[in-house]
Amino acid sequence: MAFLDDRRYFVFGLGISGRAVASLLAAAGRDVVACDDNAAAVATFAAETPAAASAAGLAIVHSGPDVDAVELLRSCDRMVLSPGVPLDHPLVVAARSAGIPVDGEIEAAFHFTRAGIAAVTGTNGKSTTVGIIGKILETAGVRSVVAGNVGTPFAGVVGGADDFETIVLELSSFQLDTIDEFRAGVAVLLNVTPDHLDRYHHSFDEYSVSKARILNRADDDTWFVYNDADTVCRSISGGFAGNKAAFSSIGRPQGTHVCYLDGGSIRRNWGSGEEDVLDVSEFTPVGLHNLENAMAAVGAAGAMGVSLDAIRDGLRSYRPLPHRMEPVRIVAGVTFINDSKATNVDATVKSLMGLDGGAVLILGGRDKEGDFSALVPHLGRVRRILLIGEARRVIREALDGKCDLEDVDDMAAAVTAAATYAKKGDTVLLAPACASFDMFDNYQHRGEVFRSCVNALTADPS
Repeated sequence: MAFLDDRRYFVFGLGISGRAVASLLAAAGRDVVACDDNAAAVATFAAETPAAASAAGLAIVHSGPDVDAVELLRSCDRMVLSPGVPLDHPLVVAARSAGIPVDGEIEAAFHFTRAGIAAVTGTNGKSTTVGIIGKILETAGVRSVVAGNVGTPFAGVVGGADDFETIVLELSSFQLDTIDEFRAGVAVLLNVTPDHLDRYHHSFDEYSVSKARILNRADDDTWFVYNDADTVCRSISGGFAGNKAAFSSIGRPQGTHVCYLDGGSIRRNWGSGEEDVLDVSEFTPVGLHNLENAMAAVGAAGAMGVSLDAIRDGLRSYRPLPHRMEPVRIVAGVTFINDSKATNVDATVKSLMGLDGGAVLILGGRDKEGDFSALVPHLGRVRRILLIGEARRVIREALDGKCDLEDVDDMAAAVTAAATYAKKGDTVLLAPACASFDMFDNYQHRGEVFRSCVNALTADPS
């Protein structure tokens, strides 16, 4: 049965995406049971939802001891998940056992729009890349919006007047796990390195298969923009027969639609010969990984028919998002950079590769079963690593003897110690390689606390 043929939906997980999709379905005249294990999330949604919406068929419930959530679920035609809900949650298992289809918020929202979709996934760089694509489309005068994992739910931008020509979506592996009929006209795969192995049963192959779902329902008209320097991306491209656009930071890829670095320039061939796109000095974000994000955006914009002039102007005018290699302050000649969004080891490696001079690194948080030994080849310029959070012991075991390590109790202590160890010309880098939830609400909160601590430093921390 097609998604919109159903009448009664069980929306599970009332984070921002779950609330958006429950409201979307209710506004479309469907009966909706909106449910969460967390009583606070239920209370928040109930408080922000007008009584008229509840009267129209939106029931908001807590799956606690007073509610038989399984019985409610069995009265529904379809389950719709918020992306943070584990697929082995007992209610998800119960739905599948009862033959009830299980989809995600991305799948649901897809059925409420006719806009063209450019979708971006990858282990690192997704938010930056969709932001660059959005800026390019804005510069080109395209009616567009950026949504998805970047913060604004897909379900929150569809279902109304829907006058967008293009929706640019950041998609996590969690969101890709629960799509069915969803497809993107332009599918971008930035990189695939180990992450979230706590969810994917310690299997990198399983995680890679999840990322490959960016090509779900792809056909001959689909454009696949991928990182030719990434072995997993290149392998996935080999099985795709549609339109391809490869980008690379280590040389010109094979093909007629490519983007690459040549000395200090981003260049491309879009089927009619080599041409300069931009001098890298004109692009504000720091680091090689951000140049890769820019090249991915060039490929996506080219696939959507955006002119080269608009691509150039969009790249020049784009400014970095907070918590992503964000310069905070220079104190006594030391630059403090907030890269709190570096929540896995590969992201931290890329952050270190983007630095010049010496560095003091703040590392740690909640371990996602990353391989911290992968940092070792990149520690040559790191004077000291300050360890925070739950993962301190695991990181110390991986890096002991490879760099000077010091445990600290909190972010304030980390920033104060880093300012003491750093020398003029150095960088203090917050790039934790871990999730934030042991000490903070999310990576944004972690970055804000870092920023506040840095701003509280005196000009001479010694």
